[in-house]
Amino acid sequence: MGSSYSSHLQRADQKRGGKKETEREKKKKILAARRKALNIDHLNEDKLKDKINELHEWMTQLESEKFDHMERLKRQKYEVTTLRKRVEELSKL
Repeated sequence: MGSSYSSHLQRADQKRGGKKETEREKKKKILAARRKALNIDHLNEDKLKDKINELHEWMTQLESEKFDHMERLKRQKYEVTTLRKRVEELSKL
């Protein structure tokens, strides 16, 4: 485990088993691939503005993807709830 985890969280992870660790490892790999190095020490003012615009566009794209995923999740939850209600009504007959 990384140094950012407390001992309590480490023990909880050990108790849970392998599945949670594999999911956590997948998440770490995805985040590591998305995380970009921010090398701005050598940039002049114009290049910094370009970098700011680039990062803003990237953040906007990520926020848009997040919104789309959240809306999809809401729709799926609604569909699951609706289908469960239909199943309950049909099982009563």
